[in-house]
Amino acid sequence: MGALEDESLWVNDIIAGGNETNEVSCVFPPQRLAEVANDIVEGKIEGRIVGWYHSHPGHGLFLSQTDLQTHMGFYQFSPYALSLVAEPSTGEFGIWIYENGVGVVQLPISYIHII
Repeated sequence: MGALEDESLWVNDIIAGGNETNEVSCVFPPQRLAEVANDIVEGKIEGRIVGWYHSHPGHGLFLSQTDLQTHMGFYQFSPYALSLVAEPSTGEFGIWIYENGVGVVQLPISYIHII
């Protein structure tokens, strides 16, 4: 959850999506996304959906083909949507955005500020 302010995207909160998992994938159930959208409309959650996050335990930082499709689906909420991938085994993370004319690219660490 977050907002676009002064040409910067601020991520202020995360909301767990619940999931349907197996050994190689995790699915964000559409009904959970509908619940979150409803909570925003009803004022139970502040801000707007600015992206999504997930992890690749032991596999590194990348966006799979499925991740890329999911990432592009978040543009219904914001043209500045981001994807965050965490690698818990190393404590690293990466953030991806869509850049017009280029496609989905990983943000350089110098663009990310944790406050």
